[in-house]
Amino acid sequence: MAITQQEADAIEEKFLDAFDAAEGVAVKAKEAWDALYALMKRENRFSDKLGIDTIDWQIGNWANDVTMELHNAGRYTDAIEVNENILNINWGRSNDLFHENALRDIADEYAYMGNLAKCLELYEEYLKKDPLWGWGWIGYYRQLNEHGDDRFEKVLDDLYQRVNAGEDFRDKEDLYRELGDEYNTLGNQERADFFYGLEDAEREKEKANHRSFSYEDIMRLNQPTSKKKIYPNDPCPCGSGKKYKKCCGRK
Repeated sequence: MAITQQEADAIEEKFLDAFDAAEGVAVKAKEAWDALYALMKRENRFSDKLGIDTIDWQIGNWANDVTMELHNAGRYTDAIEVNENILNINWGRSNDLFHENALRDIADEYAYMGNLAKCLELYEEYLKKDPLWGWGWIGYYRQLNEHGDDRFEKVLDDLYQRVNAGEDFRDKEDLYRELGDEYNTLGNQERADFFYGLEDAEREKEKANHRSFSYEDIMRLNQPTSKKKIYPNDPCPCGSGKKYKKCCGRK
């Protein structure tokens, strides 16, 4: 049977009630998410497109907001469960982004639970399958650094050697900036400058791509748009290097 408008309205009301609650937000948000996910399961359509416009456009935001609330409330097991749900969903907006953020969240939540071995094991599995995933490497070496693991500097060195040899990582601009910051903190200015230079080069490429747009492209880009949403797993815009949800997103 297809989802009805009445069911969609009930789901939306659950989320509104959860995020407007004075207390117990994380528990109520999880209950709302479970109700939504049950509808996806019933329809056998693990998709962010359930056919009702009033909720379809909100599903991605709800996924991010629920995981953030669960993390901030210390409900790490629940956060892992929701992120595992997210991995089962076919996201029309950006499947790779939602799935990659969920993978990193799952690993990080294990570290917050005190199970660093599981966290690192997951990152190592991810990177074995996807060795050019820039943000996967960032998440991995951050955990090594945060927990004083001796492998931290070796991983940085390996990444330096691979980048220097011409390997084409994804998330290059972010990876280069983050590696530059790490080497700057370590006092290795030569390597810090190396990565900052690569970051600048990537930024210039992006600007050049924008300049090569057609007149029609430029006119389309100049149309009024809403302010870009900052998702919980995005780098915090304050420049701390932390995830938004673990920095300014906590406020």
